[in-house]
Amino acid sequence: MRLLRYSKPAKQTDKLNKQRRSSGAVLVEAVLSTCILLPIIILTIWAWIEISYAYIIGMNMTEAANLAARALAAEYYRDPTIAQDLLKQNLILSRIRIDNMVSSNAQFKIPDNGWQIKKAILSSPESVTVTCTYTPGEGEPPLPNFPNPDPLNLRQKINISSSATAFVY
Repeated sequence: MRLLRYSKPAKQTDKLNKQRRSSGAVLVEAVLSTCILLPIIILTIWAWIEISYAYIIGMNMTEAANLAARALAAEYYRDPTIAQDLLKQNLILSRIRIDNMVSSNAQFKIPDNGWQIKKAILSSPESVTVTCTYTPGEGEPPLPNFPNPDPLNLRQKINISSSATAFVY
């Protein structure tokens, strides 16, 4: 018994070959565009995550500076000697902690002229200004590094801090 083979007409075979070549070209094009676009998409997502984290750090530094300024102003109302007593100031600041954001008194600073003390009846109101800075590796437990990872070595160039002023009433 002899097997018979069915062969497609030449026109139909050419059409199938063109479709295969066309779909192969589409596949190659898709792979190449993915190789180019995927790293860009990943880098963009990573950048947005880091920018969001920087924003969160900034908001927490603002909150810590507000808390510190209000606590120092309230204590100054009770005991005006706190303006010159660093030990009392550090005791107040040691109560202000935010997990993974503020873990040390070294992050707080009262700038020069931070204490505005009323010297005359018509002078500006008494107030205290406090600055809080995010310092990676500071405190116990140490604060996490930012940015992390740091492929562009930006860690030493980035300084996230915030100031707040509270009035004594």
